[in-house]
Amino acid sequence: MKSAAQQEDLDFLSSILEESLLEIGQRNTFEVKCAVKDQLMVLIQHPKTITVDTEHVFAVVAKTLQSDTAYQTQEVQMFVRHTGIKLPYAQKTLYIVPNISMNSEQALNSSDLSDYDVFSDFVLPELNQEPLPQSSSSEGMFDSSASLLTINASVVEEEKFDPFESAPPNSQTKKSQRNFKPLLIGACVLAVATIFGASGYFLMSPCILSTCKELQTAKQLQNSFLQLANNVKTEEDLSKLQQQLDVTIASLQRIPGWSPNHQNAVQAATALSSESQQIKLLTQALQLGATALRSSQSLTNDINELQARSKLWRQAIAPLEAIRTDSKFYGFAQSKLSLFRSGLQSVNVQALAQSRWQKKVNDAQAAAKVARERETTAKSLPDLQRALSTWQIVVNALIAVPQTSPAYAEARTLLNDYQPRLLTLRDRVSKQEQAATSLAQAVATAKQAEQYEQQNQWQAATVRWQQAINTIKQIPPESPLYNQAQPLLQAYAVAFEQAQTKSQTMMVTGATASTTSTRADLEKTCKGSVQICNFTVDERFITVRITPEYEKTLESNAPQNVKSVQQHLEALQKALEVIGDNANTAVLVFDAQGQQIFTHIPRQQS
Repeated sequence: MKSAAQQEDLDFLSSILEESLLEIGQRNTFEVKCAVKDQLMVLIQHPKTITVDTEHVFAVVAKTLQSDTAYQTQEVQMFVRHTGIKLPYAQKTLYIVPNISMNSEQALNSSDLSDYDVFSDFVLPELNQEPLPQSSSSEGMFDSSASLLTINASVVEEEKFDPFESAPPNSQTKKSQRNFKPLLIGACVLAVATIFGASGYFLMSPCILSTCKELQTAKQLQNSFLQLANNVKTEEDLSKLQQQLDVTIASLQRIPGWSPNHQNAVQAATALSSESQQIKLLTQALQLGATALRSSQSLTNDINELQARSKLWRQAIAPLEAIRTDSKFYGFAQSKLSLFRSGLQSVNVQALAQSRWQKKVNDAQAAAKVARERETTAKSLPDLQRALSTWQIVVNALIAVPQTSPAYAEARTLLNDYQPRLLTLRDRVSKQEQAATSLAQAVATAKQAEQYEQQNQWQAATVRWQQAINTIKQIPPESPLYNQAQPLLQAYAVAFEQAQTKSQTMMVTGATASTTSTRADLEKTCKGSVQICNFTVDERFITVRITPEYEKTLESNAPQNVKSVQQHLEALQKALEVIGDNANTAVLVFDAQGQQIFTHIPRQQS
């Protein structure tokens, strides 16, 4: 099972290769996925509508992998396919060799290099040609439905050339065949020359005639290895144990094949080599962990530095995850693994926090672009209010960026630009809102004036028209509502003049004797220890409104003397009817809440 750290490294490598392919295509043109099965495999896919130079693609990927020492001295399988198509249409095998600087004595001859081909090509047929034979294993290997690359343990069995199992031709075989006969002759001569000294060398070889001390030492080391492993606490302890293993393994390897102890020596050397490999992994992890720990001791807000530290921790974790569960160092490795994972998590949390603030700044810039567009295209007050709200969100997001974040300087620079825009727009919106309020108030006052005119209350109507005119004049010329308000202002001025003329006419003619008598009668009827009612008299109606004080008096007396209250109301109603009949004017009676409770139409005078 792949470790989490290994998967992270493969994902990281995929992103690096995608970035490298930007030099021959736009972003999102290529998708890259890496996996490991015996060797590194790289799958590149692109839309079928885009024509790609596969050799150029392979060259870019090879160049990127060659520059990374982590992938040198290994074989890499590269594939190219169309998006949505399971099988690739091109493949190349890359044998990565390490970058070695050689002097004139160390340099290989050109004839030697000619036998080593860095690339081995294998190009599959185009998809519009005869398709490749498919099997369940091939579909599993290149499954485009679930992810970019899914690699199973098996590969295409029907192909004569298996890209996962084949290897570059071994040129040494041909050389060996060419040189076979001369070597055979030389061997015969050498055998004759050395036959007399062989017996002496045979007798002096280790573990031939005497007790095999090398094997005994190895057995003792094997028997005590568990205790020695448990005593390991530091990297220095590992180094000492590694040296002891190396010395013992080297002594076992010197035992010749003709020794009766040779087979036992091979088995012991193999077992000790396995333990040595575990120690090497553990030593590598401790060294990388120490480097990661030193780099993490200083405080930083640099996102690139945090990402570098995260990579160091992951490199230290990988060897620990490779320690076998049956290894005698498994417990020690697990304790270090827990420590290293904590270090990785701490760095990742810091990196995530810093990237989060940078993302907030980026989002604020995107929102500011929207705010500018809304402000520029605003045609109404609601449009301006939406723009103002967006600017406020932008400024609030930038103010929240802390000084400890690397994005703080950029946030302050943006605030110096955005905050004045916000204040200017806020003042503009405030003036627009005031203008809208003035316009609404003027319209409402004009409706009241019209209602008074319908009741022939021309003096009250004149006052309301004047109020409407004064209110609408408060709208400034720079307001978008100014042009809308001007026709209303003219209409209100005309209505004001008409109402004023009507009011003045009524004042000049004065009240007739009948009206004076009617008012006197109403004053007597409405007057009492508590004011009973208020009234208005015009050409059409006598309007009477019961006072709240009188209603409260009735309510308080009703429980004790319902009959008396009822008689009082009937007397008031009859008095108002008589007054209406005398004035030959309709009487409208309203309660204190404005609800009409009584209407009297006068009898026609003969």
